[in-house]
Amino acid sequence: MSEREDFARDIAARAVEMTDAEQTEAVVAASDVALTRFANNRIHQNVAETDVQVSVRAVIGTRQGVASTNHLDHDSLAACSEAAARAAASAPDDPDFPGLPEPRAVTQADRARDTTIAFDARSRALAVRSIIDQSDSRGLTAAGAVRAATHTLAVANSLGVDVAATNTGVKATVLSSGSHGGSGWASFTGPDASELAAPALGDEAATLAERSADPGELEPGRYEVVLAPEAVADIVDFLAYVGFSARAVTEGRSFMSGRTGEKVMSDSITILDDALADHAMGPTFDFEGMPKRRVALVEAGIAGRPVTDSYWAARTGSDNTGHALPAPNPYGPMPMNLEIAAGDATLDELVASVKRGVYVTRFHYVNVEEPVPVVLTGMTRDGTFLIEDGRLTRPLKNLRFTQGMVDALCDVRGVTSERRFVGSEMGASYVPGLALGSFAFTGQTG
Repeated sequence: MSEREDFARDIAARAVEMTDAEQTEAVVAASDVALTRFANNRIHQNVAETDVQVSVRAVIGTRQGVASTNHLDHDSLAACSEAAARAAASAPDDPDFPGLPEPRAVTQADRARDTTIAFDARSRALAVRSIIDQSDSRGLTAAGAVRAATHTLAVANSLGVDVAATNTGVKATVLSSGSHGGSGWASFTGPDASELAAPALGDEAATLAERSADPGELEPGRYEVVLAPEAVADIVDFLAYVGFSARAVTEGRSFMSGRTGEKVMSDSITILDDALADHAMGPTFDFEGMPKRRVALVEAGIAGRPVTDSYWAARTGSDNTGHALPAPNPYGPMPMNLEIAAGDATLDELVASVKRGVYVTRFHYVNVEEPVPVVLTGMTRDGTFLIEDGRLTRPLKNLRFTQGMVDALCDVRGVTSERRFVGSEMGASYVPGLALGSFAFTGQTG
């Protein structure tokens, strides 16, 4: 255990001891986050924040109460624990609540990188300079951010749970813009700052911005699409949000409800949640301190099982997969280490396979229109192109779409071998690019 983890575990243990509730749980989340923002080809903000949040859950019978604080002195922790107990005393009974979970063995993984911990303001500024140079040298304007974070999570309860882990993450984003309506986007997420190739990231965004100048219109309709990983991440994240939780499945609000073992997507689609994978980011246990398990949500197109926490495992008579969110929450368990299995193609090969279609760099302003078929509506942004005879030809104005994502994933024409993390270090999705046979665009957005 590192000093950070010992510190967090000590706070959690002290908070647990401070209530007279029948059962108590404490979750300690300590973070050091530093961010360098830039716009108009110059740095305009540099900020850093250190915080420790303590959340206490008290249990009296089948009633629960939660209180939180970021004051760590004895009196403040005691007041927080007492507030949780008072909340539990006045909460309604929940006859389905099984109580807090007993401790289970957790497989620890080294998810902290010294290069990221040492990625200071000067290092971030140099990375930003390398990103900006790629746009500035071409008469383009760059905006974005470079962020480094170290997180420590500790969970303890009165039944003996006592776990802690530290992970690091770097995230960089860049939007490059030109004077003729062109814009390009690129991002990087990973645990190790040494893996951030800042010049290449800047070049990717600037090249898209140059190629997307003077965009034209496209008639609404159904088109083949090639989706870059950034766009694919939005799809899988919304599938998780509305469909992969045991709560949603049990309540009939998921496309998986009543369909376990049935074909729901293309054979090419396998969606996993696997916090134990070598490439995974984040802790290997959930916010109840339970070990995360590898879960095949969709395997070769076949609907698998949803993720559970202690409450929904007990309620559904299934195993706890270790996917609890902090209590209380309205979502139930949720996958936080999503990935789509790789294929064997390159992104260029996917484009080459399309006679006439649309290439999408990323989506923007995506919302759920219908949860069960996972109909999403949103728009493309920062690099949308017409594909003709296997080549990117003319840039397109941003397109509005309304599409059922389960249906779209029934017609998969190709999957890239390369995958990228998209998101934040505590919940990034690891995804490839996809070629889909049919995608509904309903109009232009500008």
